[in-house]
Amino acid sequence: MIQSRFNASSLSLCKVRHRGVATLAALVFSLAVAGCGGGGGGDRVTKSEYEQHFRADSRKISEGIQPLVTTPKSLKELAAKLKVGETQLQQAANDLGNIKAPKDIEKDNDTVVKGLNKFADELESFRKAAEKQDVSLLQKSFAELQGSHALVNVRDATNDMKKKGYKLGALAQ
Repeated sequence: MIQSRFNASSLSLCKVRHRGVATLAALVFSLAVAGCGGGGGGDRVTKSEYEQHFRADSRKISEGIQPLVTTPKSLKELAAKLKVGETQLQQAANDLGNIKAPKDIEKDNDTVVKGLNKFADELESFRKAAEKQDVSLLQKSFAELQGSHALVNVRDATNDMKKKGYKLGALAQ
C-alpha cells in the first residue's frame, strides 16, 4: 500500500527503531575496536599499517549505517540516504578486502569484509521498501536488518580481533 503522505514521527517503524539502533550501535562499537580486510594481493601489511588503514575506512562504514540511526523527513529522503549508505559500505568492504591483512587476523578479516558486503545487500532491500513507500515492507525489512546474520558474523570476527590486541579507534558518528 502506498502512503500518500509521510509523517516521520508517526511512522510505527520509529517505535521499533530503538532495538535497531541498539543493534547497530553494537556493530559500530565492534567495528571501532576491530578491523577489516584480507584476501588482497601484494605484501602483507603490518599491524600498525592495518590499524591506520581501518581508521580511514571506518568513516565510510559509519556513513553507511548513518541512515539507520537518524530519523528521516520522508521515505524519499530515507531511500536516497540508504543508497549512499549501500555505496559507502561496499566501498569500505572493497577497499579493506584489497589489503593483505596480518596473518593472525586474516580469517577474521575475510569474515568482516563478507559481512559488510552482505549487510550492504540487506540495506538494499530496506531501501527498495522505502522507494516503494511501503511502510509494512519497510518494517519487515528493518526487522530483518536487526536480525542480520552478517552483523553477528562481523561482531564475532571483530571481537576476535580485539582479543588479539587490535586497536583501531572509534568510528566517526
